[in-house]
Amino acid sequence: MATVGIVGLPNVGKTTLFNALTGLSAPTASHPFSTTEPNLGVARIPDAALDRAAVLEGSAKTVHATLELLDLPAMSGPGDHGLAARFLARLREVEALAVVLRAFDEESVPSDESGVDPVAQAESLLLELAIADAEVFGRRAEKAAKEATADPSRRAAADAISRAAAHLEEGHALRSVVWDEHARAAFRDLAPLTLKPAVWVVNVGEDQPADAVAAVANAVPEGDEVISLSAEIEEEGSRLDPDERAELFEGLGLGEGALAKVVHATYDALRLVSFYTLGSKEAHAWTVPRGATARRAAGKVHSDMERGFIRAEIAPMAAVLESGGWDAAKAAGMVRLEGKDYVVRDGDVIVFRFNV
Repeated sequence: MATVGIVGLPNVGKTTLFNALTGLSAPTASHPFSTTEPNLGVARIPDAALDRAAVLEGSAKTVHATLELLDLPAMSGPGDHGLAARFLARLREVEALAVVLRAFDEESVPSDESGVDPVAQAESLLLELAIADAEVFGRRAEKAAKEATADPSRRAAADAISRAAAHLEEGHALRSVVWDEHARAAFRDLAPLTLKPAVWVVNVGEDQPADAVAAVANAVPEGDEVISLSAEIEEEGSRLDPDERAELFEGLGLGEGALAKVVHATYDALRLVSFYTLGSKEAHAWTVPRGATARRAAGKVHSDMERGFIRAEIAPMAAVLESGGWDAAKAAGMVRLEGKDYVVRDGDVIVFRFNV
């Protein structure tokens, strides 16, 4: 399960988005810094295909993929030594960032600390995260240089850390340039914030156009995901039962809602794909990195499957649903055999054959 850290300036709607995604009720307020401790929750990823497959297979249990969300106290921009600064170590532990930017104007929610210009907020937060990394890399660069003097084999790592420190000192995110595998290995223990994949969430008002996405996309590192939504509406929807929520989202033209948007963007940022295992006991969605082999995917289900992997029987979920279930798809010749080096595709339904 991937962990995503939710960050942003005061009163931008971070905790409102957290509640919308998790269905929890973490407290929110119209004054700045109402979140003083991190909120932790799990978002169950909507998956209509999995639900349909579970019905076809008569599965006793359906297990959706999930995202773990960490909602941190608000940051105050460059030089912040307030609440959020105390939790930067927690942020370094997450796998991706969801950065909330305010683009709504609401009299009851003061904007003095953040403003309503999402581009200005994005630039401020990029600088703040770069400064936080620069402090860590600056200290490490001095130590790495001394180690390289005593041991020449460490010179490449020391040089990479030094170049990264200089890049950060200029206020640039590490992911704005390409680093080779050796450099990334040198950075690993430092857990740089600006090397983590980021999804930028532009929080708009109910009646305000979501026209800031392109401007934000031009302001953040190339390749970062940028989406827009109304966290307030999404939080209201999360309180409804599924049918009423679907009716609300359809009426407002919101499609599948915020959770689906954030999940798709996060999966793209983290380069993740989903595969499925189906049966009468359980229909289960699993997540693996893009490029994972069938044998590695088997290990997600159980280590014995990876260790004793023989082959995989595979069919696209679309074919399974169209055929009326796994057995019907197999009878129709839709299932194929693949070996351990097969690269798993998003939406594969897999039966692993193994022997231990």
